[in-house]
Amino acid sequence: MRGFLERLQWKLAAWMQGRNGVDGLSNFLMGVGIILILASIIPGLDLLSWFALVFLLVAVLRSFSKNVSARSKENEAFERVAEKPKRWFALRRKMWTNRKTTRYFKCKGCGTVLSVPRGKGTLRVVCPKCKTETMKKS
Repeated sequence: MRGFLERLQWKLAAWMQGRNGVDGLSNFLMGVGIILILASIIPGLDLLSWFALVFLLVAVLRSFSKNVSARSKENEAFERVAEKPKRWFALRRKMWTNRKTTRYFKCKGCGTVLSVPRGKGTLRVVCPKCKTETMKKS
């Protein structure tokens, strides 16, 4: 059995040679497809299963595509669009993790999120981006 699985692995790797493979956009499409499948279980939302099938099919076809340059352009465009929401969620996760030790606030000049340690009294904070000085209570 072990020999069979090793041969299968090598054959699959050889078959995938020159193909796009899984990238960020394919992962996103798979995730949306799975979420839609789970949502289609709810009565009255049966149509979502067809949309889920389309999302999953597009993700698989992208992964097996040999037109790597076109798929890479699509993925770069997706990454550019997804960059801002990813940063927003990462900041929210960081704020939640450090909520007991750090206080976060926005700079009045440029809107950058700044942080100060909690419990240190009133601090003078200088924004590293726009050099605006602010007095903030921690």
